[in-house]
Amino acid sequence: MKASATRLQLLSILAGALCALPADAALISRSDGLVYDSAQDLTWLMDSNDAGATMDWAGANAWAASLVYAGRDGWRLPTPDPDCSGDYDCTGAELGHLFYGDLALGLGGTADTPITELHNANFELFTNIADTAYWTNAALAQDTTFAWTFDYFDGSQIAYGKDQLYLA
Repeated sequence: MKASATRLQLLSILAGALCALPADAALISRSDGLVYDSAQDLTWLMDSNDAGATMDWAGANAWAASLVYAGRDGWRLPTPDPDCSGDYDCTGAELGHLFYGDLALGLGGTADTPITELHNANFELFTNIADTAYWTNAALAQDTTFAWTFDYFDGSQIAYGKDQLYLA
């Protein structure tokens, strides 16, 4: 009887611990310089400026397409939020999900606030996150000389001329 009561207590503690875990998926640090985002089923480079420099949109896409990292190829730039144009709170953007979700969790990712100033512990999973725009993989439909960026300075998704220099 005592063993059953002990098992029941352990099961109750385990159930309580599982309920205390966030219902949302998480960022998982991997030993090979990558971070897995289970909510988006994506893998990010830990180094947010692995390319080492700003580049125009064509250069950013070419860099991502030719990247082989930790023995993996098939990389691409992140996608923007298709329903959000030139605005804040673009959580459908892959970078927007990080800015307003995984790096925030109630502690950061606030429109008009650089992510380097206000964030949670997930921020520490990455290196070289800059308060600047990062290219996405999509051109602006109305004018294909522009492409979407996501800006970690203020949490906005904005289209800029493809000849501008931003991070990839």
